[in-house]
Amino acid sequence: MGRAKGSWYEREEVKRITMDWVKTNCKFTSREVELLQLIHDRKLVRRDHLEIISPSYRLIKDSNVRRASICRAIKKMYKKMCLDKTHEAQEIGKGNTPSIVALDKGGSIYLNVPHKRRISHKKSIVNGKEYISRSLPANFRHINGVNQLEVDTILLSEKIEAEILEWTHEKPQEFHYGQEKVVVIPDVGMKLKFNTEHSKPLYAFIEYDTGSENMRYKSSFPTILEKVVKYRKLKSSKVWEKDYDYFPIVLLVTEDDKRITYFNDKCRENGLRGFGVYHENYSSFIKHLGNLL
Repeated sequence: MGRAKGSWYEREEVKRITMDWVKTNCKFTSREVELLQLIHDRKLVRRDHLEIISPSYRLIKDSNVRRASICRAIKKMYKKMCLDKTHEAQEIGKGNTPSIVALDKGGSIYLNVPHKRRISHKKSIVNGKEYISRSLPANFRHINGVNQLEVDTILLSEKIEAEILEWTHEKPQEFHYGQEKVVVIPDVGMKLKFNTEHSKPLYAFIEYDTGSENMRYKSSFPTILEKVVKYRKLKSSKVWEKDYDYFPIVLLVTEDDKRITYFNDKCRENGLRGFGVYHENYSSFIKHLGNLL
C-alpha cells in the first residue's frame, strides 16, 4: 500500500478492494449512506453543494455544525476507500475552494453499482514511496453547473414555500420516430409545485450549457439545434404522457447569453415551449414561471 501525498489526502491506498473487505471495514450511518447515494447519482459533487442537497444533513440548522459533520463523513469514507476527493486548481490570490468528491471503488461496491473512476490519478514514486496527484475530468464544469441548479432550486423552494416533487438526473426517454430510434436524455427532469391556489406543477426538462460546445459558431449552434429537434420528436411521440400531465417546458440554462435568442427562436419554430436562461438569472426566472401557472 502507498500513501497519497499531503495530510489532507493521506490514507492507506488499499490495492485490492473486495466485497468481503468492504463488509469488514465499512460501517456507515444512514446519513453517510445517503451521502454515498447522492454522490453516485451526481457523479462529482462539491462539499458545499452536499450541505444543501443532502436532506439529512440539511436538518442540521447550524451551518458550521453541518459543514463539520459532512467533512467528518467525507474524511471517514475517504479513509475507507469509499470516496475519492480533490480540489479545483487554486487561483492566484484566492483561498481553497470546497473539496469535490466522487465514489471510490469501495463506495461502488457498498452501493452495489458499477464503478467508474471520476477523479483521475497519476502515480509517482519518490524515495521509494508512492504519491498520487488527482485531477478532475473535462466535464466537471457541466456537472457542477447542474448541481448548482439543484442547490438554487432547493433554496428558492424554501424561500417561496414551493415543493420539489421530482428532480431526476439523466433519465432517458427512448422512443421510435418513424423508423428512427431516438433517445433524449435531459440533464434534469423537474417537477415543482408552487404554494399558490389552483396552480399546477411546473414540469421542465433542463439542459445546462457551459458555452463550450460549438464555440467557433457565432450565429448558429448545431448541438443546441439537435437537442431542440429531439425534444420536438419526443413531444410528438406521446411517450412522456405517462409521467406528465402536459409536455414539460424545455429550459436551456446557459453561461453564454448569446445562445439564448437562438434557442428561443428554434423552440418557437419547432412548436416547443422553451426558454433560454442565463445561469445567474435561473432562480428569478423559475419564480417568474410560477407566477404564470
